[in-house]
Amino acid sequence: MLDNRSQRAGRGSCFERGRTFNKPGIHHIVTQNQTEVLNYKIISLSIVLCCSLISGCGSSTDSNRAPAGDGPSAAPAADGPSSGGTLHVGLHLPLTTLDWQSSVSHPLPMVMGHVYEGLFGLGSDFTAVPDLVDSYAVSEEGQVWTFDLREGVTFHNGKILDSDDVKASLERWRRIGPKGSGLADLNAIDTPDANTVVLRFGNAMGQFLLLLLASDENKAVIMPKEIAEASTTPGQVTEVIGTGPYRFVEYKEDQYVRLEKYDGYVARTDAPNYQAGRKDTYLDEVIFWVVPEASTRVAGLESGEYHIITEVPHSEAERLREVEDVEPIKNGPGVLLYMMFNHKQGLTSDLNIRRAIQAMVDPAEITSMVVSDPTFSLSDESIFAPESAYNTKLESTPELTSEEYLQRAGYDGTPIFIQVISTDVMQQRVAVALVEQAKRVGLDFRITSYDLSTWVAKRTDPSAMNIYTSAGYWIDPSLWHPEFNGSFPSEAVGFSSSETDDIFSRLASASDFEQRMALAGELQSTFYDQVAMVNLGYVYRLVAKNTQVHDPQGNLALGNLTLHGIWIE
Repeated sequence: MLDNRSQRAGRGSCFERGRTFNKPGIHHIVTQNQTEVLNYKIISLSIVLCCSLISGCGSSTDSNRAPAGDGPSAAPAADGPSSGGTLHVGLHLPLTTLDWQSSVSHPLPMVMGHVYEGLFGLGSDFTAVPDLVDSYAVSEEGQVWTFDLREGVTFHNGKILDSDDVKASLERWRRIGPKGSGLADLNAIDTPDANTVVLRFGNAMGQFLLLLLASDENKAVIMPKEIAEASTTPGQVTEVIGTGPYRFVEYKEDQYVRLEKYDGYVARTDAPNYQAGRKDTYLDEVIFWVVPEASTRVAGLESGEYHIITEVPHSEAERLREVEDVEPIKNGPGVLLYMMFNHKQGLTSDLNIRRAIQAMVDPAEITSMVVSDPTFSLSDESIFAPESAYNTKLESTPELTSEEYLQRAGYDGTPIFIQVISTDVMQQRVAVALVEQAKRVGLDFRITSYDLSTWVAKRTDPSAMNIYTSAGYWIDPSLWHPEFNGSFPSEAVGFSSSETDDIFSRLASASDFEQRMALAGELQSTFYDQVAMVNLGYVYRLVAKNTQVHDPQGNLALGNLTLHGIWIE
């Protein structure tokens, strides 16, 4: 057995300048009281932080200002962190739901990541490390995982966390969460005592389990049992109650979200580690302002209205470097832009049509249209981020030209539609580039634009959807599974194949890094040969902060907005 036991509101978050993520060999497992090196080489438990990179239209007005809270006025800098104050964040998107368990929508991780916690969280190298778990063990055959919970952790309603809360939360997430399908082979959740949770699987479950539980894309958050059991409808929770350092106060739709420091928060004692470890909390409150218009966010940062803003246009990077009291921050790892198809109906269900599209795509041209500053874009044929341990050269190449594939398909000029979100500038630019590339090979691509909710509905409809584009952090091969198991975005359009199902099954049970590395290459080649999706290139996000904001842990350069350890002068 492998064993390593041992209701008011607020504001925002930040990022620091980009860093290079090391490709790991031996993975260190951190518990509450010890660090133990595994006695075999383990995969980096990296996580994909899949997100739509959306910027929209709209404005921020004084009538939308939340009650209470300090403005971003400066106080004298102290020798060390200053406690108190309200952090204002200019957020690029509204929340479509408060139910993080049921959704992959952004900006849920940026907001709710400060309210909720899971059994595991992401470390600064995007490995899975314990959060609400103190220690854990796995049986030799890999079918039984035992988790010891940290003692004395309290929810925001004062209730002490116990194993029944974990069981009810995981059962709900398994049932309604887009990523909950990762627990499909789970036979039982046992709770032998208040601080122990045992997961029993039908087959061996490898280290992917920890990665699955750490993911902040569709988080397996832990909530009180009573709320988990009462919240039966996806997208709706009866109350927003977590164990995180901030508690939810209110959401005024399309205006702001307010969080308040939770005085009863029980922090870990190990070193801060991005979304895990000790979460230092210096702010009294955080207010996330919904500001879809990028120019309004930038102006608000420069005027001092916001301390931090998300999704800054790349064209602003050079100018903002020269603006006093403003710091632009390159955020990584690289975000893969990729094309998704209707695999079940219409023209894109034809493999030769998809291969024609794959052969025509020029990622360098696409990313150059998406970002004006070349330091924020990259062409890389791998479906795993440049910073990932699994980033390897793709061995496959097109056998024919686009025109030859179209001839094989008997293509007659029928339009193929790319659906985009009306307020998503990045999606629109990608679509325009694709239309031009398609024209060169004789394909008729046309763009259809929808509001966010209609776009989400249309991509599940086989009679309406041909193509849409998405974006995300893909660090580990297993994290592709929920989007390519035949159920996403719906069973009526989603991709699956016996070959990829077999690869995902082997990945789930594998723990040896070299074995998983080989399987990752196999998955990448199979995706390419079957055109499950198409790689459109990589971009890096840009966020910006006021220099009053201090981020000594460098969290603002990492993934989704994380405010742990941040303080303001």
